[in-house]
Amino acid sequence: MKKQQEWSPWANKDPNMINTFTGTDGEVGFVSYWKGNKEVGEGEQEIAKIVEGESVEGQLHFLKPFKSTSNSYLILTEKAIDETEVVWGFKGKNRFPMSVMMLFMNMDTMVGKDFEAGLRNLKVIMEE
Repeated sequence: MKKQQEWSPWANKDPNMINTFTGTDGEVGFVSYWKGNKEVGEGEQEIAKIVEGESVEGQLHFLKPFKSTSNSYLILTEKAIDETEVVWGFKGKNRFPMSVMMLFMNMDTMVGKDFEAGLRNLKVIMEE
């Protein structure tokens, strides 16, 4: 997850963001904590499950601007010897009152462009 800072769209939104890490990177239980400006908020991400060469699952704990928990994932699918498809996202349930607010909000519209930018950044790094 430390390398994720190189391609994360949120790292670009706050170059002064504070990051701390706990545990062994690349292993279940590793935690990446961030605290940044209004655009990136505050929270932590913990590696929950790794299937070598296939997927990484995590828990996202958002603290600010509002508290919530979501499951994050990266899914890798080998398409050819030198080509891998990467699917990156998160999913979660909202409690009241956020559950009501989400009826009027579209998460794909809110963060979809950030995920697309992050995947483009990752592609550039991997192709170098």
